[in-house]
Amino acid sequence: MSAPAKTLRAIDEDESEHSQHDGDKEQGLDKEFDEDGDAEVTPNVGAEDTITVIVHVRDKIIPIHCGFGTQQVVWLGHVAIARFDEDGQTQGWLELGIPTKFVKDGKRELGLTDVICDVLQNRSHVYINTETTTSSPEDPSRKVLVDDKDLICRAQSASASVALERALAYPTNSWDSKKSTPCIHLGSSDPNAECFTLFSRMSNSAGEDNEVLATGNIVCSPQELVSVLRSSNENDYNSAMKGLYGDQFIYGSVVQVVKGGQSTQELVEVPEGHQLAVKTSCFVRSRLFARNEQWCFLEYFQPVEKANATAAPAPDAAQGFSVAFVSMSEQELAAGEAVGDRVDQLDGITALCVVEPVGDAKKVRVTFHALHTENNNATEGVATAKMTQSRLLALAEGIPRLPAVVRRRRLGTQVFADSSAAANKEAQNSRCISCTKGMRLSTLARCARRCQLCSYNVCTSCWSRENVETYNGHVAHMGFCRRCVEWVDRCDYSQVQIERHGPVQIVDDPVDNSSSPPTGNSLRESLAVENTKAAAVAVVKMLLNHESSSTKSTCIINSDGESEDEDEDEEGYMTAVQEYFQRRAHEAPAAADCVLANAEQRTYPLELVETSPSAPFPQNELARLECINTLGLMSLKDPMPELDIICSFLSKELGFFCMMITIVGERHQLVLSCTMPDLVQALLPREHTFCQHLLMGDAPFIVRNPEADVRFYNLNPVTKQGVKFYCGIPIMGPRGVMVGSVCCVHVAVMDITRSQYDTLQRFGQIASKIIQVKVEAKCSSLYAAA
Repeated sequence: MSAPAKTLRAIDEDESEHSQHDGDKEQGLDKEFDEDGDAEVTPNVGAEDTITVIVHVRDKIIPIHCGFGTQQVVWLGHVAIARFDEDGQTQGWLELGIPTKFVKDGKRELGLTDVICDVLQNRSHVYINTETTTSSPEDPSRKVLVDDKDLICRAQSASASVALERALAYPTNSWDSKKSTPCIHLGSSDPNAECFTLFSRMSNSAGEDNEVLATGNIVCSPQELVSVLRSSNENDYNSAMKGLYGDQFIYGSVVQVVKGGQSTQELVEVPEGHQLAVKTSCFVRSRLFARNEQWCFLEYFQPVEKANATAAPAPDAAQGFSVAFVSMSEQELAAGEAVGDRVDQLDGITALCVVEPVGDAKKVRVTFHALHTENNNATEGVATAKMTQSRLLALAEGIPRLPAVVRRRRLGTQVFADSSAAANKEAQNSRCISCTKGMRLSTLARCARRCQLCSYNVCTSCWSRENVETYNGHVAHMGFCRRCVEWVDRCDYSQVQIERHGPVQIVDDPVDNSSSPPTGNSLRESLAVENTKAAAVAVVKMLLNHESSSTKSTCIINSDGESEDEDEDEEGYMTAVQEYFQRRAHEAPAAADCVLANAEQRTYPLELVETSPSAPFPQNELARLECINTLGLMSLKDPMPELDIICSFLSKELGFFCMMITIVGERHQLVLSCTMPDLVQALLPREHTFCQHLLMGDAPFIVRNPEADVRFYNLNPVTKQGVKFYCGIPIMGPRGVMVGSVCCVHVAVMDITRSQYDTLQRFGQIASKIIQVKVEAKCSSLYAAA
């Protein structure tokens, strides 16, 4: 050798430092140490030098001998080498760059795992070259070996849009192949409204380039396709790809995602609303004796910007969007790609998918174009032109399956009936609710099926088995009636976020201040005003006196059990309230212990009516109405400033658009208090309220995206006021009968934290007590007058 060998060890013990160093010299190895005793590697390594890397794998120290040859490699990053003391504590770290691909004997590529196995089996050395085609990034955890700036440049400089415009300008007869592919209908009565046309051709006379084109209409919103075509996690990505390509798709990885507004490590900022991602996809071989195929690609999502926008607002996907795909080399990825020699790489593919609304209707036009340019210098392991052509056709044939993926995600947002609950006992219809055909309900006759959404019986002709995508990306098979499927397609899913799929749950309090627990500061204004001070003091006392059964108490119990005068100043009340909320922030039940009614499954059937929704009735409806009539709750007309204080407090502290405290009668809902003064004492139709569904349970009830729920999409608050969130807290009467609700309404989707849940529960109890006291006082005055 022209230069002495260099050695790096993972563990260096102080007491055996010199003996180990001498042993290394006897073996022809040399290890250099700095003043602290840490191992060092000289950067200028000769062409024939050997580096021995000591790798710590499962408590074993494995030396990897790497000679230097003439093959080019891409560096994986850095391996952190630690030095430990005799107690096992880390003394220092040293980083060493290692390659992601090794070339043995100039023939076969090996991964790091193969190298370790090769050394364990005492095989020959692995030859690499120190000059690399891609520099090692500074972050050892980075999975893409290309700078983000370079990735953005690749996406923006890709000629996919130009190729698409050229392909759309081709005459129809210039394509080698053309076929029409039907797809499922998403609410359209015209069978030709949702049909895709697929084209394919060779781009030049030599037959070296292939291109495909798929175009068609889908009755859905652009945002629904965003969640399918722009996945940011592997569960959603694999679920969407499996829905589009079925058994042809094996698995894929989301290697890296940079969302709009984020700055990368290279201080490259992706525009707002855009998304840069690096992904991989593995497909089953297209020919019998071929290998499976892998596509490593760059994905760039870009919303359509309005041409007449003057204030330069953030781009909105509702106006349409495009997704560009550009092939990447597997050597540019440090993770996510399939290892070994079982896959061929799909290289030279450039694709573009454009989604744009069609007129004012709830319809979009989808155009997908893919072009393959063959590389004349292709090496072993790259798919041939025929294999790539077959894969391009398969990619285009998956586009007409987009409506099927949209349908199963729509179904996944619904709350289904509990098959073992009272809903089935209540829905014992003997005629099909879709076609009115008479049915035999005997299970042996098999002439009837039960819809798992509305819970009613339907005939076999009106029943179908549909795919339902759950919140974790899994797909389940469930039975639906024809009527429910039509109602599901009528809902609006443009605001549903794929990240929020699944049952509504109470979340933990965030670490930051984005949704801080209540502090009680909004009560200060009510205490400062003379007209509302008495009501505010009453609410504060009821809030602090947990064990008090009467609201007529005129004192606040401090921590020492001593009474304080009723005329205590404002600061004294505020201090007590703030201490209460600070204590409850720690004592509130865990998020998993917070109970919600009808969140995962529904315990009652659905009455879906064309013009107006039908109100469900709980089993104790007669007893509930008797309680309301006995107490005269629907005739309460006197002002209740204490309820006004509660509504104002919850609206300001928790950020709700509107707060109401109501009594739910037989046909109407009476508003006792509301942050909107015009609604006070209003009688709202019961069938157009969320509270009618709150009565069907015995716990708080939360609705997220009601416009996408068949139970609520045609309610007046949704269609006229644009309500996107509802939270209802029960108002209880005597003997535990629910008589009304504390309604929390917002115009945007939000989460309820554990501390907010605890606060709502507590103020629901206070509101219930205030109403009872007011009713008792009213009855006493009537008796006294009589």
